[in-house]
Amino acid sequence: MAVEQPDSEPIRRGTERDLGRILEIESHSFEKQWDADEFKAALNELFLVYQERDVLGFLSACRCALAKRAVIMRIAVHPDHRGKGIATSLIAAALDRLKKMDIAEVELDVEIVKKGAIELYEKFGFQTRQVVTVNNEANDSFCVMTLKLDGE
Repeated sequence: MAVEQPDSEPIRRGTERDLGRILEIESHSFEKQWDADEFKAALNELFLVYQERDVLGFLSACRCALAKRAVIMRIAVHPDHRGKGIATSLIAAALDRLKKMDIAEVELDVEIVKKGAIELYEKFGFQTRQVVTVNNEANDSFCVMTLKLDGE
C-alpha cells in the first residue's frame, strides 16, 4: 500500500550544521546512541532532515549500489513533534530517492517492542523477514524488515 506524502515537504539533505540538533533528537530517541563522528560519516550517504524553523527529525540510510540494496540505519523525530507525520514524510522521501538511485530492496531493523514503528513500516509495504533475539533475559529482540522497490 502506497503512503501519500504531502506536496512541498520541508525535507532536505542533512549537513554538518545540523549535527547539534540531530544529536539532541538522537539523545531523546535511542538508548544506544551514535556520536558526532558516526553522524558525520552518515552524512556522506542518504541523510535527510525534516526542517521547519529547526530540524524536527532525520533519516539516515546507506546503500550498496552494486547489490542494489539499502539499509535505513536511523530514523527519529523530536518527541515534541511525534505523531505529526514527519517520520512518514521522511520514509516516503527516502524511498523515492532510493528508487531513483536504482535500489531494488530496502532493509531496516526495529525493536520488536516498537509496535507503532512496525505498523508504520508495514504501511509502506515492509515485511518482517526475521526476528532476532539478542538477549532472552532482557527481552531484547528486533525485527528485520525488507521492502522490494522493484515490484518483484
